[in-house]
Amino acid sequence: MEDRINPVVKLIALVLGAVMVFLIDSVLMLISFVLLLVLLKIFYEVKGRFGRGITFLVIAIFLAQIIFVPEGEVLLDLRLFKVTLGAVENGILISGRFFSLITMSWIFVGTTEPRNLSSALSNLGVPYRYSFLLIIAMRFAPIFQFELSNVQQAQKIRGLKIDKNVRGLIRSVRYTTMPLLYSAMSKVNTLASSMEGRGFGMYDKKTFLHPIKFTLWDSLLTLSVFLFCILVYWIDRSLGSFLPILS
Repeated sequence: MEDRINPVVKLIALVLGAVMVFLIDSVLMLISFVLLLVLLKIFYEVKGRFGRGITFLVIAIFLAQIIFVPEGEVLLDLRLFKVTLGAVENGILISGRFFSLITMSWIFVGTTEPRNLSSALSNLGVPYRYSFLLIIAMRFAPIFQFELSNVQQAQKIRGLKIDKNVRGLIRSVRYTTMPLLYSAMSKVNTLASSMEGRGFGMYDKKTFLHPIKFTLWDSLLTLSVFLFCILVYWIDRSLGSFLPILS
């Protein structure tokens, strides 16, 4: 679901949010921010799902911190390794940061029309050749996902059986990489020929049917995002001083 917020404002919010999650040291604050992002994702009806791949990576990052980075007070003493308070905190922080980045990216892509982003950046003085790169990236990501699904379905029809383990994952990557690469290169060549035929890059400036300008409201909204990030950072430091167990 697209909103009426200037795409540049959302891009700035994405960058500031990405920086902020790496500055947060409080487990409580990071969990609160993750819940806020989940609510925003539900509100905007973003189609990205927390599928098995994302869930597996989040759990793997959390477990890796517990197993390989033990520090602090011991909470549970297992024979193979010890679960410590510091390891649990680090696991929540690192996996939460990864999850936050993925969710913020989903929200940005799901609520931003690529052509509007290109128009907004061009009106700010960014050369349209560079702003068009963002359009290509945002347009081709779901296309490649669809192509990957087609390749996997074609392999199943041809009798390729993939086990649900690490070995099966390696086989799946091995047999899907080359067909997906050929498909991607074919689409890239088609797009390049189409752009060349339409004279892309011939002129220094490009006009848009619906130009999006950066207004005073957008400036105030950007300032609000910046102040929100400062407020979150200040609260995070306050929690660190008053709640040492959760910091």
